[in-house]
Amino acid sequence: MKTQLRILSTITAFSFLFYSCENDTNEVPEAETGIENVENIGADQAIPGEYIVIYNKDESMSGKSAKMESKSQETLSKYAIAKSNIKQVYTNAVQGFAVENLSEEQVEMLKNDADVAFIEPNYIHKLDIDMGTPVSSLPATVKNESGAKNSQLPNGEFLPWGIERVGRADGRGRTCWIIDSGIAPHSDLTINANRSRSFVGGSWQDQNGHGTHVAGTVAARNNGSGVIGVAYGATVISVRVLNAAGSGATSGILAGVDYVANNAGNGDTWNYSVGFRNRATSAAIDNAFRNLEARAIGAMAAGNSNDDTQFYSPQRLQTSRSWCVGNMVRGDSPAGGSNFGRSVDRWAPGTAVWSTWLNGQFNNISGTSMASPHVAGILLLRGNSTGTDGTVTKRGFTAPIATLN
Repeated sequence: MKTQLRILSTITAFSFLFYSCENDTNEVPEAETGIENVENIGADQAIPGEYIVIYNKDESMSGKSAKMESKSQETLSKYAIAKSNIKQVYTNAVQGFAVENLSEEQVEMLKNDADVAFIEPNYIHKLDIDMGTPVSSLPATVKNESGAKNSQLPNGEFLPWGIERVGRADGRGRTCWIIDSGIAPHSDLTINANRSRSFVGGSWQDQNGHGTHVAGTVAARNNGSGVIGVAYGATVISVRVLNAAGSGATSGILAGVDYVANNAGNGDTWNYSVGFRNRATSAAIDNAFRNLEARAIGAMAAGNSNDDTQFYSPQRLQTSRSWCVGNMVRGDSPAGGSNFGRSVDRWAPGTAVWSTWLNGQFNNISGTSMASPHVAGILLLRGNSTGTDGTVTKRGFTAPIATLN
């Protein structure tokens, strides 16, 4: 179960954008981080004419895409909107559909439909990360940019400092769904290709690197080479919601979350290291993750805007089975860019983290995206709980450091 130590502080606005990964690996001491103004998400990040239409919940539609498709077409036909405008339908995490080519008048008509709960613009989300320098073989040095000591196991396995800090155990037979940029085939990963899907078109395979890095921290094999993950040897499933450039729309993210909600099994976990670049809250995204956690527990990155999570969806959620994770550096201090807040459940290592990458390579990058999969791996091994070892405090908010034991 979640146990947290939280102290409420005054809420202040910051000028940093919401990044899933930080742009540098050198941590800025908290006292040196600036406090200015931050922008809310703007119209320039909304796709013109595209909207998410969410219905009032109907239990008879749960998990039935054909029925939802029919209902969505019937709704549009009432207002002389072409059925071909439907992009995606959602049946479980949320119920509704994504639609394109709408005029402002048509949007207003749909808002007033008795079956419609609400409508939101379809926004673009984009990772903004330092992609690091991929390598084909891991370094011999035992220190990384943050001064944290990586090490090598007797069998030749490279042990990242974060895995050493939180712990590791055999995860074979368990499954984690990676909602991200996909997962690239890698000798260190066991991927269920049959269940993997793309919601940005094309293959489920990663062309960006971010999702593959996340997957390795959760589940890289203990095979005598490469890196090792928290739940080493676990199966990972690619739920691709970001393209090669690290971009994806709300519509595709909702489709990916809906897919996991419809298909995750008992004991599965998920990891979500995606978010808005600017402050933005979304009832559709919040509702999707509330309903997803009814099916499977999981972890999400808190974000790297050095801002309060209350201004971001789904990171603002305070629920019992979705774990929001901040990024800490060696020495159990918060990373300078990590978000913080009442909804941050755990802190975990996320700075200068080595993990799997594209083309069978490895990479060393930083951010709450790298912290979150440590917790996803722990949850996969322990169920809906983590061990704890110390605490991290940032801006008056305190939460435990996650460990396996």
